[in-house]
Amino acid sequence: MLMAALGTACAAFAADARQGFPPDSQTLTVLVYDYAGVAESSLDDMETLSAELLSRAGIRTHWVHCLGHQEGSRPPLCDANLDTGRKLLRILATYPGDPSKLGGDPLGMAVVENRYASVYASDIHKYADRHGLPAGTLMAYAVTHEIGHLLLGRSHSPTGIMRGAWGKADYRDMAQRWLGFGPTERQALRLAVPAEQRLARLK
Repeated sequence: MLMAALGTACAAFAADARQGFPPDSQTLTVLVYDYAGVAESSLDDMETLSAELLSRAGIRTHWVHCLGHQEGSRPPLCDANLDTGRKLLRILATYPGDPSKLGGDPLGMAVVENRYASVYASDIHKYADRHGLPAGTLMAYAVTHEIGHLLLGRSHSPTGIMRGAWGKADYRDMAQRWLGFGPTERQALRLAVPAEQRLARLK
């Protein structure tokens, strides 16, 4: 789980050859369900920046719009099983529970065993305004944090994107797009998606 106070973690290619990926690089597919009616510009900013942040760890991303911001017919992947190499992202208007029980306002939550994550638009907007960030930028960092949990597990790090509680310096780094994954996390992320897909082929 990502909170502003933070807590514990419970169709086009957005990164392609221009990011230096080899032709046979592994791809993480993210199925996006926007229940909050996020502005198209903010959603585009979120996907572009999240793809950039993940690309620094060697992960190519494919974003599929399953609810909201769709053009044309519903992509077939939206009705397929949530298999390895695919993660589901829900953008909800608000956290559905009582935030006081979590010790702060949640920005997102990952259910690692079920391969899906949620982020909460109203709290993201609130903290984006408070720290002078575009909402799409903070949403990108929240989404990337939760995708990090889906690939790496529930643990947090003392610094960087996977930190359990972002401070003022972290928000300043977000404005410059400097906040990133640590070296150990980048190595683990580079291995996570191929490992998932190799496991799928063995089943």
